[in-house]
Amino acid sequence: MSSITDDDSASGKSSPDMSFGEPLHVSVARGVSKFQSIQRAYSRPLTVAEEEEMMAGKGSAFDLTTWLTGRQQQQGPPFAKQVGLVFDELSVYGDPVRDRHIATVATPFWKLAKFAMHGFGIPKLMSKSSDTHRLLLSKITGVVEDGEMLLVLGRPGAGCSTLLRVLGNHRSMYHRIDGTVSYGGLTPEQVDRAYRGEVAYCSEEDFHHPTLTVRQTLDFAIQCKMPSSRMLKDRSGYKAEFLDTLLEMFGLTNCADTIVGNAFLRGVSGGERKRVSIAEQVASGASVDVWDGSTRGLDSSSALDYVRSLRVMTDVLHKATVVSVYQASEDIYEVFDKVMVIDEGRQLFFGRTSEAVAYFEALGIQKPARQTTADFLTGVTQLDERRIVPGFENSAPCSAEDFERMWIASAQRNAVGDQASKFEQQVQDDKRGHAVREFVDQTKMGGSTAISRRSPYSTTILHQLRCLLLREIGMLWGNKFDFIIKALYTAVFAIAGATIFLQLPTTSDGALARGGCLFYALLFQILCEEGQSTKAFVGKLVDIKHQRLALAHPAALSIAQVLTELPTLAVTGFVFSLIFYFTAGLASSGGQFFAFYLFLLMATLCLSTLFRLIGSIVSSVDAAHTLAGCTIVVLMTHTGFLIPVDSMRPYFRWIRYINPLAYAWSALMSNEFRNLELECAGASLVPSGPGFNDIAHQVCTLQGARAGSRAVQGTDYIETAYQINVSKQWTQFGAVIGFWILFVILRALAMEFIHFGSKGYTTTVSKRQKTKVAPATKDQTSMDENKPAFLDLSPDEKIRNGTTFTWKDLNYSVPVKGESRQLLNKVSGFIKPGQMTALMGSSGAGKTTLLDSLSQRKTIGTLEGQVLMNGAELARSFRRSTGYAEQLDVHAPLVTVREALRFSAYLRQEASVSDTEKNEYVEQVICRLGMSDISDCLVGDPETGKGISLEERKRLTIGVELVSKPKIL
Repeated sequence: MSSITDDDSASGKSSPDMSFGEPLHVSVARGVSKFQSIQRAYSRPLTVAEEEEMMAGKGSAFDLTTWLTGRQQQQGPPFAKQVGLVFDELSVYGDPVRDRHIATVATPFWKLAKFAMHGFGIPKLMSKSSDTHRLLLSKITGVVEDGEMLLVLGRPGAGCSTLLRVLGNHRSMYHRIDGTVSYGGLTPEQVDRAYRGEVAYCSEEDFHHPTLTVRQTLDFAIQCKMPSSRMLKDRSGYKAEFLDTLLEMFGLTNCADTIVGNAFLRGVSGGERKRVSIAEQVASGASVDVWDGSTRGLDSSSALDYVRSLRVMTDVLHKATVVSVYQASEDIYEVFDKVMVIDEGRQLFFGRTSEAVAYFEALGIQKPARQTTADFLTGVTQLDERRIVPGFENSAPCSAEDFERMWIASAQRNAVGDQASKFEQQVQDDKRGHAVREFVDQTKMGGSTAISRRSPYSTTILHQLRCLLLREIGMLWGNKFDFIIKALYTAVFAIAGATIFLQLPTTSDGALARGGCLFYALLFQILCEEGQSTKAFVGKLVDIKHQRLALAHPAALSIAQVLTELPTLAVTGFVFSLIFYFTAGLASSGGQFFAFYLFLLMATLCLSTLFRLIGSIVSSVDAAHTLAGCTIVVLMTHTGFLIPVDSMRPYFRWIRYINPLAYAWSALMSNEFRNLELECAGASLVPSGPGFNDIAHQVCTLQGARAGSRAVQGTDYIETAYQINVSKQWTQFGAVIGFWILFVILRALAMEFIHFGSKGYTTTVSKRQKTKVAPATKDQTSMDENKPAFLDLSPDEKIRNGTTFTWKDLNYSVPVKGESRQLLNKVSGFIKPGQMTALMGSSGAGKTTLLDSLSQRKTIGTLEGQVLMNGAELARSFRRSTGYAEQLDVHAPLVTVREALRFSAYLRQEASVSDTEKNEYVEQVICRLGMSDISDCLVGDPETGKGISLEERKRLTIGVELVSKPKIL
């Protein structure tokens, strides 16, 4: 494969816009050349003493290539972090499918009853029954030496993603893992504990913060892996050059300052978002790279160039690379050194890519002349696709079990075992595990004195905190519209709330209302922050990914988020306080106003952190909402206002002492009533009325009143009514600060050690009671031969019976930074009835933009041109009669697959069609798309970790459009 690197250089010289003879976004030649220039320019040169040490084999100088790839300078030892990967007899077990059911209101009671019926688990603990967990992978063996690339092939559901997750050291989601996995002599436990960043796994789904730009996303990854200034002579220059290299190498220069976006926020295209994921992992500098379906969303040219760039990095940087690719072309297949074929979790082949076809042909499976090798290997178990060599009709293996049995008995399997044993012996002889440990310690920022040797992170927590602060500020700026909206509705509610307590009197009639006024101010700010429990789930998968790449401590992220929200809460709190305080007529002293603002701000910070803590310790958004709501109720009722202290139940009174809301409200009351003198008037004087004007013969009923005096001191009132001591005002404020610090620490610990939700994959859950339907068969879904097929009609008949769709001179532009950027320029075309039209173009060319425009899905920008259906302007019902399967799969997560399809059919098919007919058509679509097994499964959401897979979600997206019987799809 060394010739590929030479071809890169040759092609790079011919044209700056060509790579491997093809016009591609990703220029490997330019990227490698620029990488080498960074090494020469920014690696710190050796001193004379270091050169002498290097001659003795003890060099410790930092070289950029050494840091990124694990290769020391040529003067050093012959290897460094040339890790490699060995896995032997690897078996993986997961939870049985029968235990995965959609939770309902009755689920907790059902589980409790079931647990009791089974003896509370005691018989199970005492029994020695065999393991009932589902086998996901069975005795997988292979070796990937440093500098080698392995291609993993298999149909969807074959177990490719499971294998890659285990090889990427994502093991916690599985019940049991048997066999051995070795990373250059390091066990998975050692890697996870101290060398986590050396093994990187890139999932099939792209997880990024949508409000960050591409440049900010990659800049954060680079900075979190950047050594200190004692290792680099110009850190800022290195960062800028390396960032530009990644942007240019992966074709992201034009969209560098565009936000990444997601399904709900317009950003870069799907292919560009995938390239951002690839570049981010490259920036992590791992020694073992595992890529799970990373070509999804890339056009064929970019996919080929991406794989070839992995080839170059693997060769030059001596990485061990494992990749799974769906529908790999022949050019992509030839880039790899080895290939593994699996099906139903069983190993069918492992060996050199040049030997795979010969192995299966020896078993009696013939490769068609025009079929790609990858498609041939993927379909060897598909009886309706493969071709049998004459004479092997009765002996060719049919099932995955047959292929596995023949593989285990083959000479190739024995050769793989010998190769693995030989490589492991070489690793032990070279003491690679020790070398990896020593080298990683040398590259850590500040050395072993600043970072523990057991820490997987290469930068100090202070450096990470700085990077995270810059990132959080960038996210806030990218989502500044939400901040503006929050400030506006805060002002509106401040005005509305203050008018309820407009200019409170300083008499006894306003005493209770004044306490209620302060309670309202506090409660409104707290309720505004209740949403923080949900925000804790936003970007959770991104944070998990960064933790697995050893970019930053979750604890540092917790602190950065607290520091970032401080100025935003300070602004919105000041807007609320300024309007509310003086409109309500509270104490007019400037000192008391700023004390009110300070107490309110600190209480808001404290409760906001508490809600984030709740979001970090629960497993779902619903649980976070429930727990946060219950917390608010408990804290609110035990502040001492709604339920006076004397009226609290003795067994609940302790809640007040651990209630930061109670301390904050007490501090606000002390601040307000400190210098206030209330005049007893009206109904508070007993007896009252005409002729009762002598206070000597009247009693003031306001709590804290003194005999013979109409004036009631505010301090006496709150001490008698609420047991609030004014002298402890700042002590109470200090208690709020203490709770805030406690919640910050607890959340940092929770984010560090508690990981709920998805790990980048989903598990299928289904209804306990299946829907009773008559499933459609393939005969029912096939075209009825008795009816004339549409394809058999003449062109004129097709036009008369079908729908013609045309568009002419389409221009589409969007506003960007005060200017107009044109995305479509005079695009014209047509679609005839009964024909399929392929829309082709490179990633970012505008394919999705054109489809959005044709389907009338654009909500911003200016769309010009003519779009006609059957020669007429588009009717209002155009969207309903048009099916548009978008690039991103957005579905309601809390419905099943069948429910989602029926919902679309009920609302989009003609009203004259009966529900029975609609249901029958839905069953036909389910059968056509191969979703019968998952029809009663929850759609779910990748954020929760429960639901159907990515490939199944795409089929559902298509099905939702098909069941509507669209005229144009």
